[in-house]
Amino acid sequence: MRAPRRETPVSHTAETPAANAIRTAGELKKLIAGKGRPDTTQMAAVLARISIVMADYLEGGKPIGIVLNPVEILSAVAAAIQEAEGRPSPWPDGADARTFFIHGLYDEIIQQPSNIFETRIFPDGTERYIPLDKATWKACLQRLHEQIIASGTKLGQRKKRGG
Repeated sequence: MRAPRRETPVSHTAETPAANAIRTAGELKKLIAGKGRPDTTQMAAVLARISIVMADYLEGGKPIGIVLNPVEILSAVAAAIQEAEGRPSPWPDGADARTFFIHGLYDEIIQQPSNIFETRIFPDGTERYIPLDKATWKACLQRLHEQIIASGTKLGQRKKRGG
């Protein structure tokens, strides 16, 4: 009996746009190295997923009395951006419970690209699931960082106005 194929050959349709196609070995190398262009069409979905994961993790700190402030959350996101750029985390494993918890948030964030898949069409015409590409992941983290800063700025302005 012949083993089933792990990839499904597809033609370019509205559901599988040619933009997702990898046409050459060079494009594949760029994708793997994270040097391609970020796929901005995926940002909203990826940011929603990261936000849920972070909210779930942060909720887990409440029973033990740990509620991170925005600066601590931003530092975990900034460390994840560094990791996405190939630099190691600047966070120590945890000198105290709070530092350990922040490092845990960082760990939750950096695990997400291996849990988020996209489909790509390879040069042989097959469609395959691959983990989210590095360029898109890094762009999503940068956008998340910007959104957290913007939210903090808006909150600060409301407090100044007395509302």
